[in-house]
This record gives sequence, C-alpha cells and structure tokens, in this order.
Amino acid sequence: MALLLKLAILPALLALAWADFPIDADFLSDIVDTRNDDDVKYRLPESLDPVHCEIEITPHFDDTADRPAFSFDGIVTIYVIAKEDGINSLILQENVREIGAITVTEENGRLIDLNPSSPVERLTEYQFLKINLRSGVTLSKNGKYTIRIEYVGHMNETPLSRGMFRGSYVGKDGKTHWYAATHLQPTHSRQLFPSFDEPGFKSTFKIIVNRPANFADTHSNMYAESRSEPINGLVKEVFYTTPRMSAYLVTIHISDEFTIIADNGDAKRPYRILARPDAANQGQYALEVGPPLTKWLEEYLGKPYYEMAENMKNDQIASPFWASGATENWGLVTYRELRLLYEEGETNAVDKMSIGTITAHELGHKWFGNLVTARWWDNVWINEGYASYFEYFAMDAVDKSMDLADQFNIMYTQSALATDSSASTRALQHTVNTPTQVSGHFSGISYSKGAALLNMLKHFLGENTFKKSLNYYLDEMKYEYANPDDVFRGFARAVQEDGALTQFTNVNITDFLSDWVYEPGYPVINVDINMNTGNIYIEQERFFTTTGSSNQVWPLPLTYTSASSPDWSNTKASHVMTGKSYNITKTPAHEWTIFNVKQNGYYRVNYDTHNWELIAEALQKDVNAIHYLNRAQIVDDVFALMRSGRMTHALGFQILDFLKKDVSYYSWYPAISGFNWLRNRFLHLPDVLAEFDEILYKYLDAVVTNLGYEAADSNEPLTRTLNRFYVMSFACNIGHEGCVQHATQKYTEMVNGGKVDPNIRRHVYCTGLRQGSLAQWKVLQVLYLASNNQADEVVKLRGLGCTSDEQAVKEYLEMVLTDAVKAQDRVNAFTYLYMGDRGNAQKALQFIKTNHNQIREAVVGSVRFNTVLANLAAYTDEEGLQDMESWLEENKDSIPEYSVGVSAVASARANMAWGTQNADSILKAARGSAAMVLPTALLLIASLFALLMK
Repeated sequence: MALLLKLAILPALLALAWADFPIDADFLSDIVDTRNDDDVKYRLPESLDPVHCEIEITPHFDDTADRPAFSFDGIVTIYVIAKEDGINSLILQENVREIGAITVTEENGRLIDLNPSSPVERLTEYQFLKINLRSGVTLSKNGKYTIRIEYVGHMNETPLSRGMFRGSYVGKDGKTHWYAATHLQPTHSRQLFPSFDEPGFKSTFKIIVNRPANFADTHSNMYAESRSEPINGLVKEVFYTTPRMSAYLVTIHISDEFTIIADNGDAKRPYRILARPDAANQGQYALEVGPPLTKWLEEYLGKPYYEMAENMKNDQIASPFWASGATENWGLVTYRELRLLYEEGETNAVDKMSIGTITAHELGHKWFGNLVTARWWDNVWINEGYASYFEYFAMDAVDKSMDLADQFNIMYTQSALATDSSASTRALQHTVNTPTQVSGHFSGISYSKGAALLNMLKHFLGENTFKKSLNYYLDEMKYEYANPDDVFRGFARAVQEDGALTQFTNVNITDFLSDWVYEPGYPVINVDINMNTGNIYIEQERFFTTTGSSNQVWPLPLTYTSASSPDWSNTKASHVMTGKSYNITKTPAHEWTIFNVKQNGYYRVNYDTHNWELIAEALQKDVNAIHYLNRAQIVDDVFALMRSGRMTHALGFQILDFLKKDVSYYSWYPAISGFNWLRNRFLHLPDVLAEFDEILYKYLDAVVTNLGYEAADSNEPLTRTLNRFYVMSFACNIGHEGCVQHATQKYTEMVNGGKVDPNIRRHVYCTGLRQGSLAQWKVLQVLYLASNNQADEVVKLRGLGCTSDEQAVKEYLEMVLTDAVKAQDRVNAFTYLYMGDRGNAQKALQFIKTNHNQIREAVVGSVRFNTVLANLAAYTDEEGLQDMESWLEENKDSIPEYSVGVSAVASARANMAWGTQNADSILKAARGSAAMVLPTALLLIASLFALLMK
C-alpha cells in the first residue's frame, strides 16, 4: 500500500483501535489526501516583510444589486518592507472570488507603475497573487511600500471549508438566525484576504467590519475602538490593533444575535463567554475554569497575558458549527459548542472534563503558537505539543479532583504510542509544503507525541529546570517565529545553569532533543534480568506493530523499581541509555522489577518470561502491589507486544488475568481498547466472537459489580464516573447480560417519559435502540432534534445510529445528509451506524453506492469521504467487501476515492486474516489464563517433584 494511501486511511483505522470511541475531529478533520503536489512551488518567497495589515470587510447576507448573498467585499492594505534589491514582482497568497483594483505605493505615497500588459497574475494552482511592476521598476532593500487590494470573497457553506463560512440555526423564537465566522488555520487566511499566509510572516492587524445595522456587535481579536451610527444600513466597526502575529490568527465573528452569556466582571483581567442567547445557561463552567487557568499559565510561564498588548481581551466564543474542537485566535478563541458549553443534567462528565482540558489547551496557545509561533508547519509540534501538554497539566493545577496529571498517560502517552508505531509514521519535524501536507501534519504525532516528549523531559530534568527552559524560550522569542533550535537553546541554557544533567556525562540535551524530534517512532526496551547475579541487560529497538526494521536508537531516561522496596514516587532517571544496549546491576533478588515508573518515559517495555511471570503472580495476589499507572502501562504494553508478535498470547493473557480483580479506571481504559482491537478482528467469525465475549464477561464481573449500573451522585471521584462510562459502554456493546437488561429498562423508562442520567445515556440509548422498534427510535430522534446542548445532541445522534430496524436505518442515513446533522458530525454519524449494530454496515453500503455524490458533498470533499469508506470496510464482512470491491471497480473512473477504497478493503481483509490465523491461539490463551498463573514457588515445587519422580 502506497504511503499516502496508508496515511489517508490511518485516521479511520486509529478510530477502530478504540472501537467504542470513533475518531474525534479535534485535530484530524483535515486528513491528508492522495494528491501528488509539486512541493516547493507552494511556498512564498521571503523577499518582503509584511509589518502591518489593515483589513476591511463588508458582508452580504442577502442578495444585492451587484453582490450575491453570502459574499463579502474586502479591502486589504499591507505595509511591507523590501528585504532585498531588485524585486520586480510581489507575490502574496489568495483564494478569494474576485480580485479588483490593486495599487502599490512608496512610503511617500507615490504610485509605482504596474506592468501594463500583465499587471496581475492569479496563479490559482498555487493560490498565488503575483503583482508585476513595470519593466525596469524594482523595489529597494529596506524600502517601505504599501500594497492595496480590493476584492470579493465568499462565505463558505460549511465550516469544513474554513476561510469565512456562514452558519444558521433556528432559535427558540422559531426564527432562523445567521452568522459568519472565520477559521483560518492553517492555510486559509488567503480565503478572507490576500495575505502572507504562512506562520513565519508576522504583522500587526487592524480589522474593520461594516456589518448590517440590524445585527449584533461584531467580535474580533481585539475590542472595538469605535462603532459608527448606521449609514446606508451598515455600522462601521473599527477594532484596536492586534499584537504582532501570524495571519491565521485573525478572526471575525458577525451575527444577528450572539451575546455575552458569562462574564467575570473584572475590568483589569476580563474573561467572557459568548454564544447564542438560547445557550445563556451553559457558560458558567467555562467561566469558572478560564480565569484560574489564565493566571496559572501566566505565573508558570512568566509572561502576563493581559500585558501582551494594549486592550488585550480574553474572550471565548461557542460556535454551533466549527471544523475542529477549538482554534486559538488571539483574543477570541472559537470553540465547537460541545467543547465550551456545559449544561447541568444534560452534559456528561467526559464532555465536561473536555471543556476544562480544551480550554487549557487553547489558553496555552496564547504563549505557544500566538506569542511565539512555529516558523513553518513542519514544526507544528512546537505549537501543538506544548498546548497539549498544558491541556492536562495546567488544568490539573487548577482542579486536582480530575486527576488529569495521571490521566495524561492513558489519554496522551498511550495514544501517541499507538499512533507512532507504524512503519509510515512521521517524525515530529517533518517537511511539508503544500496545503494538503500541512493539514496532514496536524496529527496525533504533533499533538500527543509532542506532549509526551515534554512530559518525559519534565521528569528527566526536574520540573524547575523544565519550567525555566520554557521561560527562556518565550522571553527570547516573544512576538517572533521559532524553529526547533530555538526550543533546544532554551533547554540547553536551563540545563547548564541548573546542572540538571551533571550525573549523566554521556548526555547532551541538544543531541537528546534532536534524536526525539527528527526521528520517527520510538523504542521498546527488552529487559533480561539475571535473578542470581542481579545483572539487568537491556536492548532497545524501534517498536513496530507489524513488520519493520530500523537501526535507530534513542537516548532513554531509565527508571525502575522492584518488589523488595517498591518506590513509585521517584520518577527521576537513575540511568540514561544512549546506545543499543545497556547494563544495570542491582542487588540480587528473586523478585519482579518494573521499568518506566508511572510510564513517564516514551517507550514500551518487554521483559524476559520469568520477570513477566513474577509480575503476573504479584498482580494475582494483590493488584495494588503495582502502581495503577504501571498497571495501565502493563495492559497497554502487553496488548501491543502480543499484536507485534513479541509476546505469546499465552503469556499475554496470563499477565492480563489480573483484570478480573482490578477495578481501576487506569487499567480498564487501555484494556477496553485492547479487547476491542481483538474483537474487531473476529467480527467475521461469529462463533469465535461469541466465545471470546463469554470469556470477557468473566473479566468484567468484578469491575461491573464494583461500579454498579446506576450513575452515582456528583460527589464520587471523576475517574470512577469515567470508568463506569467506558466500562458499561463496552459491557453493553458485547452483550453483557446485566448491562443490557439495565440499559434496556432505562430506555423503556425514557420512552415513557423518564429521564436518563447523562453519564449513562450513551450506552442506554445505544443498547435500547439496538433491540428497539422504529417507534422507540423516533422518540429519541424527536429529542435529538429538540436538543439545545450540543454535547447531548451528539450523544443522541450516536444512539440513533445503534438501531437495527431497517426503516430506522434508512431514515437515519437520509437524515445525515440534511441540516439535521451538522456538517462536522456527518463522518462520525456514519461510523456510529457501522458500530451501532453488526448488520448496519451492509445497509449503509447500499446507501453509499446509490448516494455517494450527495455524501461526498455533505461531508465536504473526498478527504472525509475516504474515512466514510475506510470505516465501512472495517465493519463489513467478506460478502460486503466483495460487493464494495465490485462497486469500486465498476466505477473506478468516477469515484475519486477509488484507491483509498481498494486499500481499505485490503486492510479489512488483512484484519480478517489476522483474526482467522490467531483465533484458536487467543481463545486457548484467554480460556486458560487463570490456570496459568500459579505462584512461582508452586511452579518450583512442581518442577522438583517431577525431577524426583523420574
């Protein structure tokens, strides 16, 4: 399979690794496609430096005499400095509807003549606007010039096209309300105005909006400096000048009724939540977390937010339609509604937690991304890795009850390890040039691996040195762009001042960072312990889930602890492994040893069989003998090691047997992921799947009994609520009798007018409808269409996809193509259906074959339709795959996604083949896991007895 095809279906396949949790569009909404772009021609020359930009926008929501509805007039004035002599043409980026009058003037106001025969060229393939000066006329180095361009732009129909888009909703007043908003990251400021649309070009921006007089006040990056009286039905709004920033951070939000729904009332440190008036009761939680997060980040990073510019504001706005989870526009962060709005009694604990973490992520961007920006998108991890790190650790600092510092491991470190284990994975620093490549680099690698690397560095260097390095970096690079070398320099200075690596003479921090940033993948360490001598021999190799080879080695901070004196609090490395192999000597003892304490290192661990058996024995005796984060590590590593062929199924299930006693959220979150991965490979083997599920019921007994089916009160620990949320979804999904009975009863009560607690709604809705009637489906559909809270709306949409009723499936699929399902939710809506009931994939295939053009339009292009097809193949049996394959072949010239579809079919068959090949071994291992875990002493006695009897 070609590399680009693998990357195109990767997001869909990753979603299936967590079969109960379809992919979230937070950072994978722009999936890399299969275009073969000519890379270097997409980049701007660096001969001009834009220092200031004035943008004037006049939106048209209705048809006028000379403008269609949903268009806008624009005037952009860019003040530039020439960085070299001899410039005869000026090149910007644009992707607007029409280009009008253009002038170029000197600093003194004198017009510069343009080429009379070819003054302007629109190089649409590269989205360039080339302004040609008259022959013999050139700019002078250090000269100051002004470019003024009149143009017409278009409000895109959905947020998935980014740029400026339009959105509408029906309010409680029964009226349709319109708004226009901008989403310019990463390469879409050129849709709003001709611009230097690369992050390394920084300017200050002055925004002017001429909005309809009957609309509410416009919101932008800065406060309004002035608003005129209506003239010809328009109000002219002039906003204060922004800090020096990249063009993608410009934002405008124009609406007929959006308003402030929560405000801290602090004139010196203002913090406001903006949204539809109908969501007026949903902003309080976001207001509670935002100001303390801002203050903590200011203190930790040493740069006060409200001093970054005059008239600095800190608004957060909730948009019903948004392509990603949120976007860090300076002064006005825009969120999808479910990532900002919380409604008591309607929003579940998972989504409430996400409001806190996503807010922390976006506020973290004010320093990492806005104040200092990655020079180019090949190093987007500099923006996203830091923001993702603070997503958990900043929020943990202001609310310890969420245990987010611990959750980081299972949410980010383990997801990074899963994403980063294929042969086609990319390094953190990876060359990208085209818009397609840029979008593809906003991936799990940049976010989760970037964050995991930072967490490893914090524990390796110590938090004080880590914090100091960030302060140095921000202080040196503020208002500028940065490359990895600038990050490395901040670390090197802090490490040298603190003597943080004095004990490790073999480690240079710059080399350490380079290895992790510029090389793809990560290692597994193979640990062989001699119980007689105490010698520990360690070898590292790159970890691949399938076949692959590499000579790459990484510098690894090693931590370990042993049974005789377990120390789970010391996460400071005692050794650093820089070569292929390494030796450690500890006091000889016949005991288990655990490496990577609390899984703060970014690597997997595989032990010799005897040490694994000692670990399994210890967990059988007392699951709490090993720290819950290392139990989470063991679960995640064991599934990965079995999958890659490094561990036998017999040994793997011998170790995993402790899950039958463990009720920890941290053990069960990766366990559900691992079990689902196996189940997905048995979908074509109903007898195998049924037997495997029977085995899994035994694994679930203790944790289900411990948690109970009913949602608890709000005083229980969040992680317990989360554990019930995921465990019960898994249990009901695989047919656990008690879970199914309870959920079905709850759904029946809801149909009869009862209310279901939001923390159990997901599995109650799904289970109830999987066995329910068309009439019962319509009850939930009515509630879905009437929902005023987007988080609850998505839960209901997911539940609707679980129906097995043929007519309900038909109506669901038809609904997905209408405005009843938001554009951002449509790809997931198809996945909800495939996952919801085993027979739905075949029904969906027939619908897709008939309606693929409408679906492609509804999900906005081939890129997202790729995911629809890839997920479909993954849930389809062999008969369905043959049907899908025939359809693709018959229409190969008219289906742009043909190659991705064929690759998805091949991947599905490979999964089936893996399941068929491994089914007997896995069932045998899973059946016999309990019997295998005999205390080591008994094993020794049995061996001695056998020798005596010979």
